Amino acid sequence: MQFTTNLSGRGSCMNMFLLFILLLVNTGISFWNAYACGAYLTEAKIIGGWTRFMVWCGLIMSACGFTWVYLTIVTLVTVSFDIFTAKQGEILFKMGYLALILPIIGSGMAIWIQSLIQAYRSRSFGDMAVAGWNTFAQVHNTWQAASSAPSAFEDVMEFFSGDGDSDSAKGALMILLVIVVIAGGILTTAAIARWADRRIAIDVVASRA
Repeated sequence: MQFTTNLSGRGSCMNMFLLFILLLVNTGISFWNAYACGAYLTEAKIIGGWTRFMVWCGLIMSACGFTWVYLTIVTLVTVSFDIFTAKQGEILFKMGYLALILPIIGSGMAIWIQSLIQAYRSRSFGDMAVAGWNTFAQVHNTWQAASSAPSAFEDVMEFFSGDGDSDSAKGALMILLVIVVIAGGILTTAAIARWADRRIAIDVVASRA
């Protein structure tokens, strides 16, 4: 969670390139989650129960993914243009991280359990691979939350208590930016899911015509 305005040098360029690739991957995964869940949105509403719950878990993961992308970009931009110092950029990112970690772990837990059930039932390589990846992701996210969330929370509380690099106006701006990026993640997921839902509905009608 370290941010700096020093982007010169081969190492920094490589780090920015890897970050760019990571942002692309997260955007792609989040898009697919939103589309795949959106394709079952109407059906899930009809079936209800566990199916609808799983669809919503997928949508939550998608929204969190888009939010992380937006949060990272906003943090880098505000630090690069000296709107925030590097330390304040860290606080902004940690605020977003704290807002996202519980929905990620909660939704991830449900998705992980479902993938284990599906792998046990089908015994197929594909389902077992998915279950294996979900197990890794859930363990990683949970471990990261346990190791990073307490210190992140402490740093955020210290900042807003008036210590260190605190600034009330910038603190208010940070809160506003976190709200905006979360809203952006939710709206992006909602737009993709509704598009997928309408597209599937049109395909179904066309196939029956």
